Amino acid sequence: MQFIATQSGGEVAIMDAREALVLEGVLSLYVLKYPDSNLAIRIPKAASAANEAREARMEDAGTSA
Repeated sequence: MQFIATQSGGEVAIMDAREALVLEGVLSLYVLKYPDSNLAIRIPKAASAANEAREARMEDAGTSA
């Protein structure tokens, strides 16, 4: 995994497809094994929020172009 700093001070993680699949599999197994854990609840919420923010930025970039 590589991290790239953005001009706004944020950071972007770049993953190989295999890394993403392994990470997704591990998180899925964890959620199945511990469905009531705080981590099992926070991770999908965080991933969803990050995806929604990315989609909003893409829409904003499309309308400002």
